[in-house]
This record gives sequence, C-alpha cells and structure tokens, in this order.
Amino acid sequence: MISGPNDMTISFENAQYQNLIDKINKIRSYGLSKMITIPQIAILGDQSSGKSSVLEAITKLTFPRNIETCTRFATQVNMRRSERVELSAHIDGEDDFNTLYTSQLATLDIEKIINKASSILCSSVEISEKVLEITISGPTLSPLTIIDLPGYINTTIDGQDRSIVQTIREINTRYIKDSRTIILAVVPANVDLNNIFVLGEAERYDKSNERTIPIVTKPDTIEQDLLPSLVNTLLNRRKYMKLGYLVMKNSSYKDIAMPWDDARQREADFFTSSPLWNQVPASRKGRVSVKRFLGELLYTHIKKELPFLKKEILALISECEKDITSMGPPVSDVSKAKIKYLDCIMKLKSSLTALLDGHYSFEYINQHKSDVVNEDSVATVNDEGKNSGDGDSDDPLILKGDHRFIRSTLQRLYDRYNQVMNRDKFMLSKDKISELVLRYKGNELPGFVSFATFTQIYIETLASWRGITKAHVSNIQLYLYEAITSFIAFAVDPLLKDTLVLEFDKFYSSQTAKIDDALGNIFADEDIPFTMNKYYYDNILNSRKAKVEQQIQGLFNKYRPATNVIPAAPLKLQASDVNYNEQLAIEDLQEELQSYCKVARKRIVDVVLLQTIERYMIKQINLYFDMLVVVDDSVISSRLLESPTTTARRQELQERATVLRKSLLEL
Repeated sequence: MISGPNDMTISFENAQYQNLIDKINKIRSYGLSKMITIPQIAILGDQSSGKSSVLEAITKLTFPRNIETCTRFATQVNMRRSERVELSAHIDGEDDFNTLYTSQLATLDIEKIINKASSILCSSVEISEKVLEITISGPTLSPLTIIDLPGYINTTIDGQDRSIVQTIREINTRYIKDSRTIILAVVPANVDLNNIFVLGEAERYDKSNERTIPIVTKPDTIEQDLLPSLVNTLLNRRKYMKLGYLVMKNSSYKDIAMPWDDARQREADFFTSSPLWNQVPASRKGRVSVKRFLGELLYTHIKKELPFLKKEILALISECEKDITSMGPPVSDVSKAKIKYLDCIMKLKSSLTALLDGHYSFEYINQHKSDVVNEDSVATVNDEGKNSGDGDSDDPLILKGDHRFIRSTLQRLYDRYNQVMNRDKFMLSKDKISELVLRYKGNELPGFVSFATFTQIYIETLASWRGITKAHVSNIQLYLYEAITSFIAFAVDPLLKDTLVLEFDKFYSSQTAKIDDALGNIFADEDIPFTMNKYYYDNILNSRKAKVEQQIQGLFNKYRPATNVIPAAPLKLQASDVNYNEQLAIEDLQEELQSYCKVARKRIVDVVLLQTIERYMIKQINLYFDMLVVVDDSVISSRLLESPTTTARRQELQERATVLRKSLLEL
C-alpha cells in the first residue's frame, strides 16, 4: 500500500529529496526502465479532461493545447533544482533529435520540443509508442518526475485511423498495470464519477485503490447547487480512495499566456469564493499544494520500493550472468573452434565410456527422470508388427524406456533373449520327428536314423532361432542407438549435437552391418551340429540309462509269475520287445535333438551377445571417436564460430548487465 505524505516533513529544498529523485532519474536514463519497473507518477485521463493544464500548473511549463498537438505519445518530464537553467530532450533511437537537444542553457520552450518530437514520431502514425523524455533544471524548479500519457478517446473523427482508440488504451494500460506507478487520474468536476473511464481502468489493476489518486479539474464549471456534492467527493465520502483526492482550478484556453503566478493567484481567489471550499484541506487544493503533495507522495513511494527494486536488480544481474556463462567463451576463429571441438569430444569420450561401463552421472540420471518406466513395462510385437501386449510372446521385445542405466537395461534385454531362445515350445513332438524322419529318410535300414537326417531336422529348428535372434539383436541395437544419442544430446554443446549425432549415425550403420555379418557367420557355423560339451554326453547317457532301467523293469513285470518266484528258465523275448525298432530310434533322436539343442542354444546366446553387441557396439565405441577426430574443420567452424545473432545476443546481455550494475551502484 502507498501511504499518503500527510505526516512527512521532507521538503523540495531538502538535499535528501533532491538526491533520491536524481537517483531515480539517473537509473531511468541508463535504460533500467526497459528491464524493470521504476517508481513513477503518470497522469491519465480523457482527452480534454484538463491533463495539460494540470501538467502546466505542476511544472510551470507551457504545453501544446490545440487538438492537433494534444498528447500523441508519452512525455516524461524530469524536474530538478539547480543554479542554472538547463534543458535536454531524448527519444530512444532518434539520434539526430537527441543531438539537437542535448543538455544546454536554454529558455524553457517545451512547446517547440514537443512539436519537433511530434513531427518525428507521428509522421506516419497517429499515436507513437515511443517516449519523449524532457529534463529541465532551474533555480525555481522543485524536484519531481511525472509522465503525461495520451488522453483516452472513445471514437475518431474523419480521416483518423480507427485503431488509435485501442492503441491509446494499450499504451496507458502498460503504465496502469505497473504496481510501481502512482495513477494520477484526471477527473473533470462536471462529469459524474460513474462516467469517468480512467477510474474504471485504474480499478481493473488497482482493485483496492491503493495507488490511484484522482485530481479533480475544472471545479469552476459546475453549478453552484452541485458544489456540496463535489466537496463530499473531495472529502472522500462518495467513492473512497486510500490516497484521497486533489483539486485544482485549470487555466482556460484564453488564459494560456497568463503568467504562472497570476494563474496561481486567480486559483487561490477561486477557492475563497465559497465557504464550502474551506472544508477541503489546504494541502489538497491548488497547484502549489498539489505539487508538494505529489512530490512527497513520490518520495515516500520511492523509499518504500527501493529494497524491492534492489532485490529485482540483483536477480536480473544473476540471470544475465547465467545466460552469458551458458553461452561459453566467444569462438571467433577456426583455431578456437577446433580447440573447443576437441575438448568437447574428449569430455564426451570419457563420460560415454563411463556410462557404457555402468558408471552413471547423477546429473544425467536426474536430468532424465521423466524417461523412467517400470522395469516390467514391456510390450511385444506380433508378425504384423502390432503390439500384442503378451509378455510371453516369442516375438522381439520392445523396451519402453530407461535410457539412463544402460548396463542394467541391456542385461534385461539379454535375459529376455535368453528366455525366448530356451523355451520348450521349440522342441519337436515325436509325431513331428516321425514326419521329418520320413521326409529326409535315405537308404537307411529299418530302425536306423542317419546323421544327415538329424542335421536336416536340427536345421529347421536353427532357422527359427535365426529369426528370433535377428529380431532381438535389432531391438537391442535400437535401444543402444536411442540411449547413446540421448546421452550425446545431454552431454555436448547444443551447437555440436547435430554433428556428433550425424557421425554416430555413420558409426551405427557401419557397426550394425558388421553385426549382421557376424550373425551370418555364427549361424553358418551352427549349420553342422558339433559339440565337445560334456553336458551333452552326460544328458544322453543319463537319459538312456533311465530308459533302459524302465524297459527292464517293464519286462520283469511282464514275465514274472503271479507267485512272485523268479523262473529258473531264461526269459524268451518276443519280436515286439526288440529295442532297436523304428519307434525307439525316433525316441533316441528326440533325446539327441533335445540334448544338443540345449547346448546349442546356450552357446548361440552367449556367442551372439559377446561377438555382436558387446564387440561391435560397446567395445568398439572408440571407432566413433576416431571418426569425430577427422571431422572436417569447415563443419566444425560452421557449428562453433559465433554467429552474428549470437554475438549480438552476447553484447545485449553484457550491456544489460552493465546497466543493471550501474543502477545498483547508483541506488
């Protein structure tokens, strides 16, 4: 809340007052107001509501009054007390104008300056969004800064751009909504409060009326019988305003040339014309009192806002420094670009190698929290390539996610491949084996199965493993591609990301081609069944031993007499009891296939993972960095040499930081 200045003893002549106002004007001249809001007073009101008269009465200056040169842009008037009369004017981006009106000894011909500014700013537009800043000094001036804004209009006359109604409102709203702006709302006495547009606009952004102070103009234009109602308004009895009301008698058009002291005396005489005016405190009526009230109000407001202003400046300095640091040192030539590039890839090599070895950066882990999914969140694809949602499907696994923990994710993918390869559903039934034996049978005698038949049957199973392996290896490769490129994007300068990912694409294509060749060789080696694995022989011997024992027990039970006495005569076997018939040969073949496939599957899984993924995608990652080292200098330069846009942005941030630091030192 902005407190009123009723209890203040500070005066315009006080050096402390002058110093504070000077500081605010100085930081404004640095350009701080473009970055942060600064405590200020702005005059707002309808066109022809008496704004210019108020400004003249407060500043003792003469402003244009005719309709053609009424306020068409914001005008900021800075007044300060000094021993000599000086005048300067400034408009951002208008160097010729600024040179013409640099600080100089001069008569205070404000009208000439405003007309010149209008010819520049409004040569092609009705209303300009630029600000004319006028600074005047003199022995009779009291320190004060006030901003005059274009008056509100509701319609246009013939020939005017209809958009100016909205343009004026947008310009004024920027000031009204600023919490550091005191709104001096010009309210003509002959217009009811309910119809004052500026009060409604102010209330939209200052709902508690804490920083809005109405100044009533043209009090001499109302009928005498309406004066009590006006006085009640000024006494804050009709519409309560926390800062109260002010009142001033304007000079009419015919009194424009009247000296300021004469106009002040005429105003003083008016306020003695009726006893009702005695009810209004002297500190709130008349140009002298109004000026003092506003000056003290602005001083109080500035003192209150200073700690917050400093805090915001410090925050903006920190933000600028952070942005400048994030840009890194400027890269101005090819040699510096090359040095920066090599430094970047060496750091990437170190961090990526660590990642592939399972040494994770907490910064990277935290950066990618959004990528984390439940470890069991998996889906599969069917033959048509659609999600089946069946975790037990034989189709390749699609992992939905975690790019942070590469080794643990790879292990889950490896385990999944191993599980799918070792499922019993790929073992053939006896009927299927019988069918295949018949298909591949050569000149074998009854009861015999040749090694060639065994090989042919095994090759059919091997073909299904080849498809499974290819699908899973492709999925693992895809995961690694996404995880590594994601890490590259995280770890390197954004300017280099595209180049490094492009080179990784080349590495990836080369290595996947090598993996395809290696897979071909692995399965070509498996075309001929071969093993020296003791597990295979033990499995066959144990299986056959169990079968023989089972057959002997069956024969014993078949020929044993009911008396349980073992006959002395030898047992006579029938032809149907011979072990080496066709059915037993098929059972033997099934055992051999089952035992061999267990060994072969385990061997294939290990060899595939070690000699394809681990060899070509993990252990040979150095090849990728070898490729990066020989990237053409022109490519590096095109990425790292600072562009004009970046240079301009860097300079803008540095200039912004300079303004902020200068302003902070000033305060």
